[in-house]
Parts: sequence; C-alpha cells; structure tokens
Amino acid sequence: MAKDEIEHIRKERPPAPIAALAARSGLDDWIDTFATKQGFAWRKWRDWRLHFFKGGLIVTAPDGYTAAYDYGTVRVVQYRRTINGGAAEACSTLIDPAGSALNIGFGRPPLLKSEKTALGITSWVNGAGFLYPYLWGDHIQECVTRAQLAGTLTRIQQGERVGFGPYTVDRQGVSDKKYSVPWSDLTELDVHTGTLMFNGSRRRSTAPQMSKVYLVPNLDLLMAVCRHLSPHLKG
Repeated sequence: MAKDEIEHIRKERPPAPIAALAARSGLDDWIDTFATKQGFAWRKWRDWRLHFFKGGLIVTAPDGYTAAYDYGTVRVVQYRRTINGGAAEACSTLIDPAGSALNIGFGRPPLLKSEKTALGITSWVNGAGFLYPYLWGDHIQECVTRAQLAGTLTRIQQGERVGFGPYTVDRQGVSDKKYSVPWSDLTELDVHTGTLMFNGSRRRSTAPQMSKVYLVPNLDLLMAVCRHLSPHLKG
C-alpha cells in the first residue's frame, strides 16, 4: 500500500480559531483533516486544509479564507471524469445557503453561466486540489444524505415540492420541466458514465429526461428519496 504523504497532517487537530468556528457552527467533534500534496510544485496550495467534523466541514487557506458548511444545509455538486478508465478529474462543489460556491479537488465541473444561475450559485471560488477526492467526496455525499433525508421526506409528505437542480420531487412523483413519472411507475434509477437516468431501459416512459450528475445537487440524497418513495426501488 502506498504511503500516505499527508498522514502527519491528518493527525493534527484544527487550530483553536477553526475549532471555535466549528463549535459556533454546531459541527460537533473533529474527525479528520486533508491537504494537498506537499512538494514544492504545490507551494501555492499546500497550506490549504479541509477539516472534517461529525456535523460538517471547514475549508481554510493561508490568506485567511475560511468557509464552514453544515451537512444539514449544504448542497454538493459532484463531478468526475475518466480517461481510458483512469481518473482524470474528481471534485466537489460546495454551495452554502446564500449561494456561495467553493470547488475543491481536481478539476472543476463544466458549468455554463446559465447552469450556475439555475443552481442558485451567486459567487464562485476555486479551491485546493485536496488529496483523495473520491474518499472525502463520497463521505460528504453520504453525510449530507444522513443529515437531510428525514427532513426532506417530511417536507414532501407535508405537500412541499423539493428541487434538485433540473428535477422536482413531490408526493406524486419526480418531474422535470417537460415530463413526470409517478412513484408507482418509477422502476429504474441509474447513474451511468456520469449521467442520471430514470426508467432508462424502458422505451415508453413519461420519466424525466436524463441529466449529467454535475447538474444535480445532493445527488445521493435525491436517489435516497426516490428509493424511499418508489415501491419498486426499495433497498
């Protein structure tokens, strides 16, 4: 197994000001810290830190930039691209309730200006290429789902329509601007080559059109909601 070149950093507890910010933000206990590669070529980014807590995360930069995110309110856009089967880009864009977006990891999602507007993004910062983006990227998605699933289901059951980028979910089913499918007719939900598909193998279906996953904030949460509400997708 390859040596973890940031092993020593991952054992360092956050500095006092960051710990205090986490406490004020209700993020609970610290669990891990990530950094970029530490060689000379990474001197611009090597002092950036990605601090994980039980209830959220905080990103810091040496120039004083700091951004805190609560799993209960953050939206996350995930982008991954491969070339010849190998990882070429892997990043996550964190969007706070005010619409401020921070992209971390390797690469960036190819969002058009209109697509950023549709996602409610009001500002954009390109952050550091933290190591192990698949590891911490999946962790963020899972934590967001764990924190928001129950509340999202309650909102839907109370009659609210909940948006996930191009899709809207309500008590009747899931829809986009043109099509909708009732929960009783949603039988397939898949992600293939970076594309989300509803009833993908069915030639005749009123299901919403497919979408690139980087246009769907909190993708894992949306899929969990669909699995809870469709009688065909349990488990």
